Amino acid sequence: MKRWIIPIFLAAALHAADSPLVPAINAFTSASYKQLSGGDANLILSPFNIATALSMALAGASGKTASEIRSVLHLHADPTYDAALAALLADLNQAGNTPGNQLHTANGLWVQKGFVVQSPFQTTLANHYHAPLTLLDFIANPEVARAQINQWTEEQTNNKITNLFPSGSINSQTRLVLASAIYFYGKWESPFLTSRTQPAPFNLSAGNTAQASFMNQTAHFGYFETPSAQILEMPYAGTGFAFDVLLPKTVTGLPALEKSLTPESLTAWLGSLTDKNVQLSLPKFRAESEFSLSSALSAMGMPVAFTAQADFSGIDSQRGLAISEVMHKAFVDVAEQGTEAAAATGITMRATAMRMTEPPVVFRADHPFLFLIRDTKSGAILFIGRLTHS
Repeated sequence: MKRWIIPIFLAAALHAADSPLVPAINAFTSASYKQLSGGDANLILSPFNIATALSMALAGASGKTASEIRSVLHLHADPTYDAALAALLADLNQAGNTPGNQLHTANGLWVQKGFVVQSPFQTTLANHYHAPLTLLDFIANPEVARAQINQWTEEQTNNKITNLFPSGSINSQTRLVLASAIYFYGKWESPFLTSRTQPAPFNLSAGNTAQASFMNQTAHFGYFETPSAQILEMPYAGTGFAFDVLLPKTVTGLPALEKSLTPESLTAWLGSLTDKNVQLSLPKFRAESEFSLSSALSAMGMPVAFTAQADFSGIDSQRGLAISEVMHKAFVDVAEQGTEAAAATGITMRATAMRMTEPPVVFRADHPFLFLIRDTKSGAILFIGRLTHS
């Protein structure tokens, strides 16, 4: 059974800052955002979380199925992938759990009673993803099984992600379910005073406005600007994590900014941040999104996994499994004290048969913008989204 990663040797104790997985994860982040960002609604997703769930499926894939999954994840062959991803997750969890802050990731594996799973796959998920096998009866009680998995997801995301698997998504044909969850709460290093939060118009790209509650402060932040956008980075206290706002310089500039979003451009922009005194106005906002990813992932380059030709022989030696659905839900809440964000991805498999010398930069996010939540040490992007209306 093969494992996959970009072709660089990894030590078992590799730290997140040194992890060669991050460029691949961020490339998948950019590609999946572009695939899922049609329309003009608010958007939040965690490609990092989706990639973790797909990595569990990859652990049991072979042949063309494995080749397509690793291509979508921007990976190349290496037998240390699962251990390297486990090391990255462990480092991120350590960095994100400091006084007042929380980062929690969890993975799960549920299998039909009597369905024989290959031992190496089971061992890999238990050892590297901390996802021990749990037996359920999808054939006799699919709704009971669905409720149990949804309850697990709620518990792992502090009740922010509910009903990950909607009614009917788990049925008597289901033989195996994989799920991955992530929850983050971070306090601003420089929190906003609630007394300075004021109502003001948020400009919509269609030319209208909507009333929003704007948080206001003047402080030092990471800042950079391109000819068409301002970029601001707000750190979370004591974590190494940060919230990045990518604000077009025009009200209608978001589509062009989204089009220019590549791993290379993000690396260049975020690598150019310098300390600036900034007069900041940022709207309080909350956004939720949910996706069925089967069509998107097929379009991105892994269609075979969803067909009768799927090869998950690393899970089932009879090659009788195919992915029936990949569900993703995400949530973010940005307020005066900090940010709360959560996401979960579920895969069902079916049987076939005071430094102040300069005037402050004005950064007023009163029109549509992109945002990220990332680990500044490793560069890993945990969440990506946009605000188009308040």
